[in-house]
Amino acid sequence: MRLPDGLLNLLEQGVLSDVVRPLLSGKEADVFLVIREGGPAVAKVYKEANDRSFRQRVAYTEGRRLRDSRRQRAIDRGSSFGKEAVESQWRSAEVDAIYKLREAGVRVPEPYEFIDGVLVMELVMDDRGEPAPRLCDVTLTEDEAVEVFGILIHQVVLMTLAGVVHGDLSDFNVLMAWDGPVIIDFPQAVDPAANRNGAKLLIRDVDNLARFLGRFAPELLGGRFGDELWSHYERNTLKPETRLTGRYKERRGPADTSALLREIEAVEREAMAKRRALGLPEPRPARAPVAPRSMHGPKGGAPGGRPGPAPGGRPSQAPSGGRPVQAPQGGRPGAPRGGPRERSPRAPAQERGPVRAAEPQSGTEDFGDLDAWLDVGD
Repeated sequence: MRLPDGLLNLLEQGVLSDVVRPLLSGKEADVFLVIREGGPAVAKVYKEANDRSFRQRVAYTEGRRLRDSRRQRAIDRGSSFGKEAVESQWRSAEVDAIYKLREAGVRVPEPYEFIDGVLVMELVMDDRGEPAPRLCDVTLTEDEAVEVFGILIHQVVLMTLAGVVHGDLSDFNVLMAWDGPVIIDFPQAVDPAANRNGAKLLIRDVDNLARFLGRFAPELLGGRFGDELWSHYERNTLKPETRLTGRYKERRGPADTSALLREIEAVEREAMAKRRALGLPEPRPARAPVAPRSMHGPKGGAPGGRPGPAPGGRPSQAPSGGRPVQAPQGGRPGAPRGGPRERSPRAPAQERGPVRAAEPQSGTEDFGDLDAWLDVGD
C-alpha cells in the first residue's frame, strides 16, 4: 500500500504508530484507518487541487476572510502566494467548522490533530465496534427513517444557529454510528450570514436528506422543510427547540421597504445616546439638508432658482461663478448646437497672411442683451 507523503510525515514524527488500511475515497480527500496512541482513529488526507473533483468551489468560499491581512490581500490579487493561501484555507475550513460545531453540540467526529494537511480525528463506529457505514449503505424501516430524519434536521438547525451550512450534505456524508447519525465532511461549509448562496445550499442539504429517507418513509416527500427552516432563520425565530413540520407557505405581498430605514434610525438613535452618555458632541450630519424648492425663482428663471431656458429654446449654461450666461448668436464658438453653422470658405495657402493672435472683439452687436441677462444693474 502506497502511503501519501502526509501520512509518512506523521509516522516519522510519531503522531501515528501505524496505518491499517484505506477506508474511503471522496471528492476532496482519502480517509485511512490508523492507530494513534494505542487506539483506532481515522486520518483524512486532502487531495491536491489538480486531483480534486469538487466543482464550483468559488460559490462556497464567498464570505471567507482571513485575519492575516497580508494573506487576504494576496488572495484578492490572485497571486501565486494567494493561491497557496486559498488552498490552505480550504483545507483548514473543515477543522474550524468541526471545532465550532462540537461546541454547539452537533454530532460530528472529535478532531485530534491537523498537521501538514492531514486531519486525524475520532473513528466513528457502529454497534459491533467496526467503522460505521454511511447512510446510503443501510436499509431502514419507515419508523427508523422518520426518526433518523428528525435527528438530522435537529442537527441542521443547530448547525445553522452556529453559523454553519454544510453545503454538500447528503446520505453520503452521514455515518450511522451505534448511538445515532454523525455528520462528516465540512471543507465546503459556508456561513449563511456571509455567503449569498447560503439559502440555496441549506435548502438543498435538507431536500437531499428528505429525498433519500423518503424512499423508506414516503410521508417525508413533498415537505418544504428547508424553506421553512430558512424562513425561521431569516426572521430570527429559529431556536434549538424549533420543530419543523414541512408545511411552508411562501409569503406574498409588497415588501416593507421602510423597515430598513427604521433599523438605520434605531441604530443612529442608539449611537447618539452613547455619545451623549460619554459627553461627546453630536456629530455633524453626513450631508447638508436639502432645502425645499421654491415655486417662484428669480426673474427669468425656473422654479427653485435654477436658470430658465435661453432664447431659442435651449437652457443656458451656468459658469463656475454661478450666474447664467446666454450663448452668443451668430455662429461664433459657444453658439447653440441646434442649428447648422455657416463656415466661410478657406483661403488658399498662398493668399493666407501671417498667423496672428486673435484680437478681442470690439463690437457688442452680438451681446446686446448680455447685461440685461446678467442683471448687471443689481
